[in-house]
Amino acid sequence: MPGYSSSEESDDPRRPRAQPATTNNNDQKKKKKKKLPPQQSINKIWKKFSKRKFHKALAVLPFDPVLPPAVSERPNERLWDGYHRAAAECRSKVEKIVRECRRINTRYRDPGFDLDFDFKYEKGHCLNYLGTQKWELNRTTLMSSSATVPKAVKRVHEIFEKPTFMASVSSGDVKQGSIGDCWLMAGLSALANTEDGLGRLCVAHNTKIGIYGFVFYRDGEWIYSIVDDKLYLKSPSWDHPSMQRDLLQQIDREDVESVYRKTYQTGSKALFMGQCVDQNETWVPLFQKAFAKAHGDYASLVGGWIGEGLEDLTGGVTSEVFTSDILDTDEFWDNEMSKVNQEFLFGCSTGVLEHGYGQRDGISEAHAYVVMDARTLKSGQRLVKLRNPWGKIRKGIWEGPWSDGSKEWTAEVQEELGHKFGSDSVFWIAYEDLIRKFSLIDRTRLFRDADWRCCQRWIGVDVPWKPDYHEKFQIKLTVDSPLVLVLSQLDDRYFKGLTGQYSYRLHFRLHEMSGLRSEDYIVRSHGNYLTDRSVSVELPDMPAGEYVVYVKVTGERNGKASSVEDVVKRECAERVENEKLAQVGHAYDLAHSKAWDHMDKVMKMRKKQDQKKASSCRQKERRRHWEKRHLNREVGRKQGEKNGDKKKRRREAWEAEQKKREELEEEEERLEAEELPYRRRLNIRCTTERQYN
Repeated sequence: MPGYSSSEESDDPRRPRAQPATTNNNDQKKKKKKKLPPQQSINKIWKKFSKRKFHKALAVLPFDPVLPPAVSERPNERLWDGYHRAAAECRSKVEKIVRECRRINTRYRDPGFDLDFDFKYEKGHCLNYLGTQKWELNRTTLMSSSATVPKAVKRVHEIFEKPTFMASVSSGDVKQGSIGDCWLMAGLSALANTEDGLGRLCVAHNTKIGIYGFVFYRDGEWIYSIVDDKLYLKSPSWDHPSMQRDLLQQIDREDVESVYRKTYQTGSKALFMGQCVDQNETWVPLFQKAFAKAHGDYASLVGGWIGEGLEDLTGGVTSEVFTSDILDTDEFWDNEMSKVNQEFLFGCSTGVLEHGYGQRDGISEAHAYVVMDARTLKSGQRLVKLRNPWGKIRKGIWEGPWSDGSKEWTAEVQEELGHKFGSDSVFWIAYEDLIRKFSLIDRTRLFRDADWRCCQRWIGVDVPWKPDYHEKFQIKLTVDSPLVLVLSQLDDRYFKGLTGQYSYRLHFRLHEMSGLRSEDYIVRSHGNYLTDRSVSVELPDMPAGEYVVYVKVTGERNGKASSVEDVVKRECAERVENEKLAQVGHAYDLAHSKAWDHMDKVMKMRKKQDQKKASSCRQKERRRHWEKRHLNREVGRKQGEKNGDKKKRRREAWEAEQKKREELEEEEERLEAEELPYRRRLNIRCTTERQYN
């Protein structure tokens, strides 16, 4: 019947359906996620990491690959052979440049570190490292009298009236400039206090041409740095507007320009960076410039440890000594401190772990001091001579016992030590006060003996999340000898800005080849808390034999820092030529090419292992497929036999049924055949009776 039905559950498609009631989501009970068991939950967390090991980019400029060093390792080489190679190459290049400059009648202009061009075009590549603007060069800062930036660039002969270079080298001639490189200045002071310490570094120079060649120690080898004689000045040139010029022009003088240049742009006092106390000496700013070029820029020199500076200047090995950890201070004095300038160099500081920037009886915290001398007086008093690289009058120097003018000094003691009171930033302090006031001592072992030999090798290691010791080096000593073991990583100061997010700590243990149990080590390194560039162990008498060095590297990530790939992406965002990225990227690639030979071997070995593993996996997979096919065939055969038997039984049952059915039919037919004549006779008899009746 057409029309609406009274039933609510009518199936009539023409009847409109009632809309489901809407309910608020807040009223609906949220379905709880199934909580995983603890182990599965932990496994799920780890699966979020793409790799369980740290990985690092090895090339910033892959389109311009740096060739790996021709000789990546020189086993059992004399320690100073590398220095002589670098010095010879530096002298050869300096001589070649000198001949070229004389041929075209010009002073040397360093194309790779041209302060003048970089300053005038306000690039700042020679001042700032990648991604920073510590010294921002623009019209505002250059015109401002309060802005702490270089204001001009001039050559040595334009700055100094009678310039000299290393005419009189002394530790008291070092004066820190407008840059926080006290660690380097302290290192130069220490080296100036040793015999021919600085002469080994400057291997060639020509003051007339304005070229200087230096050698420094970096990443296990000696490198050279060649610079011109252009230097930064505090005050702008006369041709630029400045407050000093305006003030002088108000004075009635005949030659105001000469007075300006004499007052603000002449002598060491006019320099912006490091300078000499002697107003005509130039070695400090030129050493500093060469060191800055070797590390890319001046800003890369800001902040450091005096031990690292001494390593870079001497090729020695530095270890940290916390004064609170010294077991026997008398033994430390007899075997180490008293041998300063002979076998060791020392730097000291305080307040570095407490982040202090105050004073301790005149000693400035978080500041580097250098040990100049250690003496024992006739009275038995032990004194240590220190110097503050600031070179400022009565600032940052000791004010306690044995300071200048204190009651402890007598004429006899002054004569014995050859000390004169003055404002040279040099002071004496009692050994006991040194241990008490200074918390950290950087001790640098010097290798003056020509018989020292060196065997080194750069490798690349994987840093897992859970680090452990692994065998990496084997050492064979043929005779009993002292042994110094150093495990170091790349010095990231010369590719600053591309250091990435990870920092690494190094550890190692020395085992005998015969005793390789984990706790049967001879000695182990004690990780440096501050100078994490290397760790070392010194063994004064090591018996001949075969040894194994086990290495452990731990990594720590700083999420606030930019990764290498993020820095490259940021610097390439504007798609314009980036000279600074090219320079720092080349240094980065050069540093990481040191281990290419080892890493290439490791990659080939891993490739073979992967191929072997893949081959084994393929064999296992083929075996599994074959077994599966064989099993399937066997199952199919058995199933076929089973199905055949079943079919046969069905056939037999069907045939038996058919036979039985046929027999029944035949029996029925036989019975019918027997009953048919009787029925016919009966029918005939009945018919005849009806007729007669």
